[in-house]
Amino acid sequence: MLGAALALPSLPTAEAAAKPARAFGAYVEPSQLAGWTANVGAAPQFVARFEAFSRAETADAFLRESEAQGLRRVLVTWEPWKPVPVELGVVEQFREQPGYSNRDIAEGVQDEYILAFARSLATFHGRVDLRYAHEMNGTWYPWSHDPIQYRRAWRHIVRLFRSAGARNVRFVWSVNPSLYVPMRAWQRSTRVYWPGRGYVDAVGSTMINFGGAKQYPVRRFVPRLRALRRLYRKPVMLTELSTAYRGRERWLRNLRRMLRSMPWIRSVAWFQHTSRGQVQLGDTGRLDWSVQDDPAAAAQLRAIIRDGQR
Repeated sequence: MLGAALALPSLPTAEAAAKPARAFGAYVEPSQLAGWTANVGAAPQFVARFEAFSRAETADAFLRESEAQGLRRVLVTWEPWKPVPVELGVVEQFREQPGYSNRDIAEGVQDEYILAFARSLATFHGRVDLRYAHEMNGTWYPWSHDPIQYRRAWRHIVRLFRSAGARNVRFVWSVNPSLYVPMRAWQRSTRVYWPGRGYVDAVGSTMINFGGAKQYPVRRFVPRLRALRRLYRKPVMLTELSTAYRGRERWLRNLRRMLRSMPWIRSVAWFQHTSRGQVQLGDTGRLDWSVQDDPAAAAQLRAIIRDGQR
């Protein structure tokens, strides 16, 4: 953990006993949570969202609505950039952005906003998992430039959160599994961005089966997830989880088997928004389907949620 300065208060005995062994979350607006729960037949323990630095806004409205829905945990994917229209392509999306670069952040250019965001998260009556600058080991986001400065920026942000008293925030260092890269090369591509144990609370990974030419069965992800646990010795999270429509039931059944064999995966976050990767990769399956409208797939997710509550 990040030390006493960021430790959560002890949970009451009853609450600790009720805490699921594996938390399930969904990228859904908290105001839509009741409908999602009714359609799927089981309730997520947390909701998740993306937030870009360029909006220069706090998370207050999202946090208050989450609390109103009875949630005591959220996941925020926090992106240091001004989002690039997806149709401009990966080359433009990868270009560094002045004011949001790792060096600029490490040197304090965004301090006022970062502190305001930290203070906003500190008001939440529960736990915030903060997934900052995710998939840094890829070549499609601007924060992937200059791993040394990435590490500096990460540590600088953690120190600012500590100074702001955001003790309920957990920092999630979340990579891309890059299944097309050999294992050793992939391990090197992640290590260079590692901020250090004292600055990370959990490690995460995207887990998306794009379908089509990017058909990734569940078993393909297993060695990467085991490597993350072995290399970094932190709780493991699936921070962005999705699968293509074709073969979805079988894929979800295999996901359930995988999760039951890996109790050290402590949370999963179901994602079904339009994916940048889907648009940019081209030859993929259909990802823009809704589990809420698919009883067979919903049954698989329902089983996964209930497994985690035992």
